[in-house]
Amino acid sequence: MPVPERSTRRALIVVLAITIATTLIYISVLAASGPTWVPASSQTVPAGYLRDQQHAFNATHTNSTEPWHCTCYSYDSDQPLPEVPESGDQKKTGAKDPIIVPESFTDPPQELMDKINKNLVQGRVLLIATANYGMRDYMYNWIESLKLTGVDKFLVFCLDDKLYTHLVNAGYEENAATIPESWLHLDVATDFEDYFSPRYRIITHAKTLVVQRLLYLDVTVFFSDVDIVFLRPRMIEFVKTYMDMRQETHAIFQQEGLDTRQINSGFYLIKPEYDMKRMLAQTIYLQDSNEGLTQQGAMNRALDEMVKDIRSSSVVLLDVMFFPNGYAYFDKNLSKSRGVEPYILHANFRVAGDKKKELVTLGFWYLDEEWLKKVDAQFEQSWQEQMNAITPGNSS
Repeated sequence: MPVPERSTRRALIVVLAITIATTLIYISVLAASGPTWVPASSQTVPAGYLRDQQHAFNATHTNSTEPWHCTCYSYDSDQPLPEVPESGDQKKTGAKDPIIVPESFTDPPQELMDKINKNLVQGRVLLIATANYGMRDYMYNWIESLKLTGVDKFLVFCLDDKLYTHLVNAGYEENAATIPESWLHLDVATDFEDYFSPRYRIITHAKTLVVQRLLYLDVTVFFSDVDIVFLRPRMIEFVKTYMDMRQETHAIFQQEGLDTRQINSGFYLIKPEYDMKRMLAQTIYLQDSNEGLTQQGAMNRALDEMVKDIRSSSVVLLDVMFFPNGYAYFDKNLSKSRGVEPYILHANFRVAGDKKKELVTLGFWYLDEEWLKKVDAQFEQSWQEQMNAITPGNSS
């Protein structure tokens, strides 16, 4: 072989070796520095990632120092919840608390059943609220907001006879119902109660008991606190459609504060499915057995036990800008600052008179105060006559 040809071949081999070495070094440098973008298909994610990382609705465990993550909205004590001894059944199922899910309940009185059926809307959805006499101004403001948004079917479950009589006198007999004694565990006071008062806990406990009984009547319950105002038409239809879009969804809750791990138990839509009946049974057990636990705290803790995988969870949250709570709307101005017109406004995160002042200032207090004064006067007279008839010797 001629010398020039050998030299050329050697030179080519050297160039090729240098090229390969340079390429390998370049690839190594890129791998070490990490890409700024990698297609999703190029990464392997463990199958249990979402299940392990998703912590929505975890109301009783948080390390955050932000005010809206504070557990004071769900558990009104600085003492830890008492541990419940595990039974053999609990050890098998993994449940922290003993749960007895009733198979059925006795039918309610026919008068109540008639009112339930009259106020059902498409899909057997029933819009309900619970209130006592001391909350009547908020309740009537709630009703006025329903009228303004085209809602005429609803049922107020009265926690005392005074409110029921007041509603009847005001012309709302078809939309008012007394709660059967067998549904309640404790007597409810007639006065307005602030969030942290002991009697407020009893009032809110009644909310769960009423919703539980309605689920066993094959009713999809739309629960609303009376310190909520409806702001846009067809809101019920919107939320029901949102639920029906996903077969796995059995309950839709308003968010508490800005914490996606907490639900607000004052505004939600819930289906009569077994997992929801189980969740309510656990909520009732927790509040019955923990004196310092509010209804909302008990419900959040019951939800902690449920699957939170976003692909299969039966519980989802409403958008906090379209369905704002008081913290998101009043304190953070989320809806207005982003040009969002909410469907409702929940005037929580305020107490007593401050709640009403906010609604009045924003133009969301629709109640005619003069009308209420007239109804109050008529009611007081008729109520006193009833009391005199019941208690001999009381008449003057």
